[in-house]
Amino acid sequence: MKKVISLISFTLLFGLTAFQCSDSDAEGEQRLCCAMPPCSDVASLSGTWRLVAYQNNVSGILDSDPDIEGRGVVFTFTDSGKDGKINGHTVANEIEGAYTISSACGLTIDTFGGTKVGEPGWSGKAWLASGATGSYKRNGNQLVLGFQNGEYRMIFKKQ
Repeated sequence: MKKVISLISFTLLFGLTAFQCSDSDAEGEQRLCCAMPPCSDVASLSGTWRLVAYQNNVSGILDSDPDIEGRGVVFTFTDSGKDGKINGHTVANEIEGAYTISSACGLTIDTFGGTKVGEPGWSGKAWLASGATGSYKRNGNQLVLGFQNGEYRMIFKKQ
């Protein structure tokens, strides 16, 4: 009987201590115990954002804007927290489109298009495919867009 009580006590003690959560993450930000940190500090993409880099999803290598003082890729997102519009430009073209935000920072590009001037290589990757699904992460002055089956994600800085 003592062995059974000891085993139950040990299991209970182990169970209570093994799965404790911290009340702050590695960066010192407060969060609810055992809750996943939010994928975004704002449930919206609204704002004007300049594309500063692409990041390879496998290697993590950044491909930064080769002309940070130039025209660059600038997208203005305007949404209600659910449906939104994209306007802006790449190095050579004007763009516009529409998107939908879903739960857990999901993102679907409903439409995307613009003028059809030949695009230099780096900014040419900024064209979003209509129907593409992915996710976004927005924290402070940074917005990251990643799309399923994509080899890279797009990193923007707020203008």
